[in-house]
Amino acid sequence: MRFGLKVNPATWHDASSWAGVAEQAGFDGLWTGDNLRNPRDAAIPVHDGPTVIAGWAATTQRIRVGLLIANMVFRQPTVLAKQATTLDHISGGRFELGIGSGVWPTDHGMAGTPVWTARERTDRLAEFVAIVDRLLSGDVADHDGPYYPYSLAAMSPGTVQERLPLIIAANAPRALAVVAAHGDGWVTFPGAAAEEEFYAKSIERVQALDAALDGRKIRRLLLAYGPIDPWGSVDGFARLVERYRDIGFDELVVYTPKEHERAVFDQVINRLDDYR
Repeated sequence: MRFGLKVNPATWHDASSWAGVAEQAGFDGLWTGDNLRNPRDAAIPVHDGPTVIAGWAATTQRIRVGLLIANMVFRQPTVLAKQATTLDHISGGRFELGIGSGVWPTDHGMAGTPVWTARERTDRLAEFVAIVDRLLSGDVADHDGPYYPYSLAAMSPGTVQERLPLIIAANAPRALAVVAAHGDGWVTFPGAAAEEEFYAKSIERVQALDAALDGRKIRRLLLAYGPIDPWGSVDGFARLVERYRDIGFDELVVYTPKEHERAVFDQVINRLDDYR
């Protein structure tokens, strides 16, 4: 099992401090999100995700850094591919790119775009991810798709990594097909679902993804938040790891603890290798 820490910092001091904690503790990945505001409370500070990643890329040494998840409501795929390449260079080949379709009305409001239907959202995801995958692989041919046409593209310089990892957020069957076609990893999270409901659905999704992959191996990441609480107790963290490892997950990404959860967090990270 690999472990990642997701940080939604209020200040650069928070971002930098948690990066130091993550590197020292031996986390494999350091992640942040890609929302322009908190979807529930506009007063909660939110920073631009790629900019935070650039700071981490320049100030960390070992840990891999990435977006969970780049929000296509705000982005053109050509721009995101260029941003990913630059972040890969700044980090010396340690950048990982998560991509998702966005779900919050506040995303669409700040982007000035209508809220998409479920079908359009998935259609856009398929086209968007395919373009990013193509560009990061060096294919700059013109594209005449329905949502994201472009021409005269160039990708110089190329990425530092031979293959910059693409991690795709998906729960629905058509989105899982996008993962199977283009993903180096799959990330899922409970959203508003209860934990037992999410666990049962995760088993179905893992099986559906396995069938679509037809023997190809990719990473399976669980983003633990909401009803999945990693910091209730040390024993609870161990049970969480085993519960989801047993159904096929190989990476657990956890959020930074609240103040009252810090004691459990500190105990866990002091023996993080024991849970691998």
